[in-house]
Amino acid sequence: MLRGKEEGLFDTFTYMYDFVYMAPIRSTAGISFKALATLVTLGIGASPAAAQDDDLGEYSDPRRPMVVLDTAALRGSHFVADLEGGGLAQLTLHPALQKAVEDALASHHLPFAAAAVISIPDGRVLVLAGYSKADPTLDAATLALHPWAPAASVFKVVSASALLQQAHVDPETRVCYHAGVSSVLRDNLIDMPGIDRSCASLGYGIGKSQNAIIAKLAARNLRPEQLERMANAFGFGQDISFDAPLEPSEVEIPREPLEFARAAAGFWHSSLSPLHGALLAATIANHGEMPAPRLIEKAVDAKGVSVKLAKTASHRVLDRAVAEQVGRMMQLTTTMGTARRSFRDRNGHPTLPIEVAGKTGTLFYRGRAHDPILPSSTSTLGAGQLGYSWFIGFAPADHPKIAFAVLLGNPVASQLRAHFVARHLVADYLATEGPGPAGPSKHGHLLAHR
Repeated sequence: MLRGKEEGLFDTFTYMYDFVYMAPIRSTAGISFKALATLVTLGIGASPAAAQDDDLGEYSDPRRPMVVLDTAALRGSHFVADLEGGGLAQLTLHPALQKAVEDALASHHLPFAAAAVISIPDGRVLVLAGYSKADPTLDAATLALHPWAPAASVFKVVSASALLQQAHVDPETRVCYHAGVSSVLRDNLIDMPGIDRSCASLGYGIGKSQNAIIAKLAARNLRPEQLERMANAFGFGQDISFDAPLEPSEVEIPREPLEFARAAAGFWHSSLSPLHGALLAATIANHGEMPAPRLIEKAVDAKGVSVKLAKTASHRVLDRAVAEQVGRMMQLTTTMGTARRSFRDRNGHPTLPIEVAGKTGTLFYRGRAHDPILPSSTSTLGAGQLGYSWFIGFAPADHPKIAFAVLLGNPVASQLRAHFVARHLVADYLATEGPGPAGPSKHGHLLAHR
């Protein structure tokens, strides 16, 4: 569990005195005075913005050290946490945004909720937040870093990317369809002029999350191995390098035509963690390159020696032009699509001073053997009692500075959707950072609390 209780701002000498002579009240255990003093020298007492400017070069070990997330605690203007095997890290998390996001999650008393925010383009993790009314012992490490929910219609971002890049589908091509609002049936995959009363583009299919459009386009233009390759490129079924244990999101692309089309539209066959969801959005926002996520800003080992952190490079998933096309489709989600009511008022005016691009996803817990496993074994939740609600996105849409994901595990009767929480997340970000052009942050890092 991330501990976000503020302990005030200390000058360097007071800070060091506290840790040397007040050891019994330390919130991080097993760290030597030399390690703490070295972190002070490295910038724990400095402004977060200044701390970003240091180039720590290459870590002497090819692996990055791993953070013990449940030891994270606020020290002055930074979070610090123990490292596995000894040592101490200054984290990239931002105290103000972290607290705001965790407050938002906790205020709705949901069975399960999680969020992650990533800085673009550098991949610094600004928020890792988690809350569970069903099981209060669950923490952000479990809820934000594990794929406990299906990707649902968020997977349409992967399918749209494959259609554009692998199958070279014209994004303006119109598809005639019927039904497909909450399911994909065999007749959705074939032309039926007598009942195909609506025709729309791939972009409309993304913005409105129209299952029949995505399913029909995938069935006609993609082979299963093409969609599987694109999913793998986005990190599904892959180990993603991170500074804390991150369980891989999974995908299984069926070869049977109807199930393949359903998978392309987001009906099961994939799982997703909130941090990975934020990385999907970051890939589109970052012109097709997936940033390497990182949680450690600076670190010292157990002897107080500065650790040179290995740098993990971003990797290209999509051509820049394809990423920009998908990004424009995702903006339709907030202007006319499934998240419109959170990002537009009744007159169609934006509810925020910037535009946001995103993708919603909704499914209901089934409890089947091959479905993602809930993060708690609590017996109060069974099949048909829980709904998943996703929103991944980036902001500002025309000059992205953050990418994020919100995942809610709602009671089925609840009307709360993840895009509502996401709108407040962006508003909190703007209150902290301002909507101006990208540049050095006046705070430098962002975070969540319980």
